[in-house]
Amino acid sequence: MSAINPLDHVAARIVERYSNPSRKAYLYLFRLNVDALPTAPMPEAAHLLAAWVDDGRGLLATDPLEALRLCELARQIKPHADSPQALTPHQRKQMMARLIQFSVRRVAEDEIAVHLFSRALGFTPKGDREVVEDWRQTADGVWYSAYRERERAE
Repeated sequence: MSAINPLDHVAARIVERYSNPSRKAYLYLFRLNVDALPTAPMPEAAHLLAAWVDDGRGLLATDPLEALRLCELARQIKPHADSPQALTPHQRKQMMARLIQFSVRRVAEDEIAVHLFSRALGFTPKGDREVVEDWRQTADGVWYSAYRERERAE
């Protein structure tokens, strides 16, 4: 196993997951400290550990406060009344922008919990998704996601 912190390794894997170059919508991705509530409408500056923004140039590491500012601007854009065919590609990507907040927490020596909340900025709460992932470590030191859907209180 490399010297990298397992929490940082798992966080990097989450970032890698969302850095797909075929992404159509803009994305604002925030890693929060473990005490933060990732379901908040917007992350609080005091809880930000790292941030990445994809505004059409790929997912890039961004100063957390700047990413928060850009996300807040995107949140002000409401879905257009025009048909999607009448929108420019930039407007469509803005309309479908997503805010993703996540935190990683060590549960045991060989287990990490990732709490992730994804919000469609223009279509919240309908487009909101929440998951908790269990990451486990193999005997060889490889971390893998053992996904499970978050149980919701009804």
